[in-house]
Amino acid sequence: MRKMVALSIVAIMFATQIGIALAAMDGNPRKGRFLFRQECRPCHMENPIHEQQEYHAHYLGPDAKRQAEWMEVLENIDELPCFEHWKEISDSDINDIFTYLYNGAADSPTPERCG
Repeated sequence: MRKMVALSIVAIMFATQIGIALAAMDGNPRKGRFLFRQECRPCHMENPIHEQQEYHAHYLGPDAKRQAEWMEVLENIDELPCFEHWKEISDSDINDIFTYLYNGAADSPTPERCG
């Protein structure tokens, strides 16, 4: 009986985590693409515009990571080198950006390179 209760608790926790992950990707990918190009692309392109800044970013587009990697980035957003900039962006806009990135990830049905 204890094993059944323990397994039930684990199953509920697992289902909850999947639900949270799926809910996190319910933003507007079209708006996310626009916001990504506005907020992120100036630093995350092959030739960054903001070369004078302290943090030099590398190319980063939706296809630079797999969907699981984008989820990990979202879960650890406070560890990003550019986190100070992210604090200026609304939660709704962050969700839109990550929906765009997740939907265009390298292992998604429609990978997208931000060009």
